[in-house]
Amino acid sequence: MLLSPLRKLAGEELESCFHIIFRLSYYNGKYNCDIGPFMVDINNRRSYSSQVLVDPFGEGHPANNQIYNNSRTRYSSTPYASILQSSSLQHRFKKWQDRRKHKLTASTFSGAIGFWRGRRVQLWLEKLGAKEPFSGNLATCWSNAKEEEALERYKLITGNTVLFPKFQVYSKNNLEDDWLAASPDGLVDRYYGLNSTGVLEIKCPFFNGQMSRASPWKRIPLYCIPQAQGLMEILDKDWMEFYVWTPKGSSLFRLYRDELYWDALKIALSDFWFHHVLPAKELCSKNVITDPLKELRSLKPERRHELYSYIVYESKRIVDSSPLQMREINGQLQN
Repeated sequence: MLLSPLRKLAGEELESCFHIIFRLSYYNGKYNCDIGPFMVDINNRRSYSSQVLVDPFGEGHPANNQIYNNSRTRYSSTPYASILQSSSLQHRFKKWQDRRKHKLTASTFSGAIGFWRGRRVQLWLEKLGAKEPFSGNLATCWSNAKEEEALERYKLITGNTVLFPKFQVYSKNNLEDDWLAASPDGLVDRYYGLNSTGVLEIKCPFFNGQMSRASPWKRIPLYCIPQAQGLMEILDKDWMEFYVWTPKGSSLFRLYRDELYWDALKIALSDFWFHHVLPAKELCSKNVITDPLKELRSLKPERRHELYSYIVYESKRIVDSSPLQMREINGQLQN
């Protein structure tokens, strides 16, 4: 089968991504890929039965001591940054980086309330402009390269028509809520012939490059729920198709909008934004801040929001009520 120049380029660059991880693994003497502030350690993954801290995407969220340390190599200065940031591997529907910088987007909601150690403070620094926003790693390289293939598989399985909306800013009840935003993977135009539009979210888990583990999910990870509920709220849709693609097969879940969940989530997000981000940004605009972790420590967020445990509990409730609709392995439907 002949590949188009764009798909061939994406494949070559993805191969380069895997060359990087294996080259660094050999050099370090273990399966450890360190890309600037992002670290993936395959031999030292910590399991967590409730799915809160385990990240099958392999995004390797940084630990606290990796957040603001100039002695570490910054991602943007690495020799392979151009590979991960190349246009052929960037999501063709999500090139809204300039607008995202000044918003809290749905993909960051889990981090903003504390689902990953260190991510809440890292996000705070990003919004202050003290740290470059996350722009990609091996996991997102994989996801961006495979998402178009996953989309075509989803359309083939479901027969649904998918629309691609622009960057969405939240202003349902109050224009002052425009600090919240989202860039969905798509909108499902119809569902079994009904005039009903829902959100499409596509996941292409990386499994830290271990494709022998690449089995489509049987349950939605808890950390995906804040993003899912945020997408439905911001786009004002009542349901979501949550599609998970792997080289071995795929799975499909149906989620429904939960207004009580959103009410609690928005409280936590508002606290992060109005009590930590905006006051710190104001100080940065009036003063020369060289070390925000020290000079702005009174505004630095705690590791987790006080509603974190409640949101995790409610996330589990939503996962339990969002059963698997379809799961296929190598084209064969599973029971």
